[in-house]
Amino acid sequence: MKPSQNIIFGTNSIPRLGIGCHKLYGGFEKKRSYKIISAALDKNINYFDTAPRYGDSEKLLGQILRGNHEVIISSKVGLSALNLSLFKKNNAFLKREFKLIMKNNFKFAENYLNAKLQKRFDSNLLAFERDFQSKIPKLILSEEEIRASLYKSLKNLQRNYLDIFFLHEPEQYINIDEIEAIFAKLQNEGLIKLYGLGLHRYLNKADNFSDSFITLSMFKKKMLFEENYISRYSIVHGLMGFYKFGLDSHHKKKFGDPADFLYKLSTLHPNKTFLMSPSNQEQLKNIRV
Repeated sequence: MKPSQNIIFGTNSIPRLGIGCHKLYGGFEKKRSYKIISAALDKNINYFDTAPRYGDSEKLLGQILRGNHEVIISSKVGLSALNLSLFKKNNAFLKREFKLIMKNNFKFAENYLNAKLQKRFDSNLLAFERDFQSKIPKLILSEEEIRASLYKSLKNLQRNYLDIFFLHEPEQYINIDEIEAIFAKLQNEGLIKLYGLGLHRYLNKADNFSDSFITLSMFKKKMLFEENYISRYSIVHGLMGFYKFGLDSHHKKKFGDPADFLYKLSTLHPNKTFLMSPSNQEQLKNIRV
């Protein structure tokens, strides 16, 4: 896959490879997040997906990219930020616990600390997802709320527009048609280029979303075997987590390392953009560009 090979959606161009930023600043220290973003840019990967939900990742991207409009950025509205006090408290506790070790074996302590933080971060997200899936859509999102979230995101990102603006977990809202009209209004005002739906589930063939919406959906196992699964263009996340936890040893041997896995998927699905969520800059080393 070559990040320079873009997909045309309307009059806009979207890269076929991007970085999902939900891990930045949550379970990782600031220095590591900087390294991940810098490594992606060095690989000419210039699409980053973030959200208010992802802690301080918007601010971090803004600090690094500083209004660089050659980079494609998507963010979201609909879910508030995670409470990071848990991670900060955990961080302080672990640093105290490893104070002596860190003096003599910093690398071991750093790896342990990040593993602990990421475990807490992931369990928090899983708890939210279980809670969310059990609820019936009943919320209404107003134009005032949408604009307030967008303006805050633009300020954090140090930009005057977003390339893509997603409604985060749209199935919790009952006024989707009204939200679509608000998004179209923001598009006409030049505040966003494209808009869509950010799903934390698989995209199904029975889904009947408006053609105006770009869909951001989870990787589905069927995509390993069914070429061009669902003809609709979509941005796909969760594939590296699936590779690590959902792919058995037989298929790991068949698909190769994560870089080969991503390359083969891009060949099977030329109408998709894939998001990686690397844990460190080393995981980007073998990505084919």
